[in-house]
Amino acid sequence: MENTNSLLNYVLFAIDLILICDLVRDKNIQIYEQTQNKLRFIVQPKLLRFIGFFIGQIGIIYLYAIFMFIPVTQLDCNHVLQNIDTSNIEQKSSKIICQLIEFDFFGHQKSQKQISGLIGSRLEKQTKTDRDGKIIYQYQVQLLTKTESLPFRRTTYSDYFSEEAELIVLKVKNFLAQPLEKTLVVKQDDTLVGYAAIGITIFCLLLGLLIIASGSFIDFNFDKESNSLGISRYKWFGILGKVILVYSLNEVVDIKVKSFNYGEDSTDTRVILILKSGERVSLIGSYNSGFFNSGFQEQQEIVKTIKSFLTAN
Repeated sequence: MENTNSLLNYVLFAIDLILICDLVRDKNIQIYEQTQNKLRFIVQPKLLRFIGFFIGQIGIIYLYAIFMFIPVTQLDCNHVLQNIDTSNIEQKSSKIICQLIEFDFFGHQKSQKQISGLIGSRLEKQTKTDRDGKIIYQYQVQLLTKTESLPFRRTTYSDYFSEEAELIVLKVKNFLAQPLEKTLVVKQDDTLVGYAAIGITIFCLLLGLLIIASGSFIDFNFDKESNSLGISRYKWFGILGKVILVYSLNEVVDIKVKSFNYGEDSTDTRVILILKSGERVSLIGSYNSGFFNSGFQEQQEIVKTIKSFLTAN
């Protein structure tokens, strides 16, 4: 269990590292095709992508918990009669044989341990200190034999569920005190916790996907063969439709990065397309980037790439 938890921690750390590197170093403007006759690039919301994947990672943690969590622990005990021969006089006595069984969330048996000679049960109180120095009480049901003490289940009971643990101890003691009782079944069913984990997993994965999809994507397609520039703006991965604008490449006079001041501490840089008609079309603004503005240098690089493409024969 500890090795598995350590592996999960390493995997999540690696995912976080990749996400941070993607956020800080990856470009907002991704070139998907660049040939002599075609240039296609997409502006994508990098910050929203980071937030979406980060929230989705929480869903992965709960998904892991579903498979590692033991929702059902069951103790089955039986009084087994034994024949004892003492000086040719046959006597009968009973011995208690128990099975401690764990089931996974899907009802499959995960483990089984035989307990021979159960003689008692007790509630063990444990204390822990949280980060604020507050004492937290935890409880564990211990099953006792002449040679060992075994925990009833892997996880402890919180202070809120201590009465539930006390009831289990009482059931075991009553069974031991009544030899005529042939069987005892004690079941700890926490499947509701598993359903809650599934719900949180689905919620986090959907929320992460919705955050990513809510960002504004802009697809630019320069095509010399059709002498056109197509600009597609969409959210929700285009499922709810796209706003598509088409311009002739012959109409393009210039393309440059222009700064706009909205106050003493507010500056926006945008890639502007200038047409023969005098119309100025804003292609890429800092608001599209989602983090560290759109990157003035990145905007300059894409402008240089577009000019190089348009002037090339």
